[in-house]
Amino acid sequence: MSPARRPSRWWIAATPVAIAAMLAGNGFRVPVFWYQSGQHHEIASGDAREWVSVSERTSDAHGDFSRKYSVRLVGLGGERTAYETRYDDFALRDGMVARTVNLDFRADPSVPLKHCNLTLVDDRGREYRVGHLFDGIGPNITVCVPEKTPGPSAPVLKNDARGSLPEDELPRPGEWSASPEIAVPKDATFVELRISFENPDYVTLRLPR
Repeated sequence: MSPARRPSRWWIAATPVAIAAMLAGNGFRVPVFWYQSGQHHEIASGDAREWVSVSERTSDAHGDFSRKYSVRLVGLGGERTAYETRYDDFALRDGMVARTVNLDFRADPSVPLKHCNLTLVDDRGREYRVGHLFDGIGPNITVCVPEKTPGPSAPVLKNDARGSLPEDELPRPGEWSASPEIAVPKDATFVELRISFENPDYVTLRLPR
């Protein structure tokens, strides 16, 4: 009868190395995820009531391209106590109001400008937004474009042509206005608006102090 074999212990020595490698890998990915999942790269800026030209590098199913547009923040308006959505209105809690963000845009009708999100930043650094992917209220697709003529989407398949529209949809005009609402505290003083189509890039439009 042969003696019982002792179990191999190579894995005991290897475990600390594997754990260290895993932590190092996660440590590398955490800052990358943080950077890509928020607004951390300002690509253009300007003051309210002036046109700001933007050229943003991005990509679609066909490769890299530049998203070019111009935007002007006309100002903030409204202090409604009800928030209006496409399908319904609902009352905001005490101390909150719906402020209108009045914007003008210029862009070629072929440029994809859906899925814009807006963030109002107050003088205390607090952020209030609309159009972000996980927002519970407000539109997610037509924040910055006309609802009936929003223009093309960025192709996700190579069979989709850039700038193509559904057969029953008219082209987006070359210049238009948008007035989305953002729920904010009534007493907040805002210092800037951020516009973003794709993290981490954003455009800053400064409000007068």
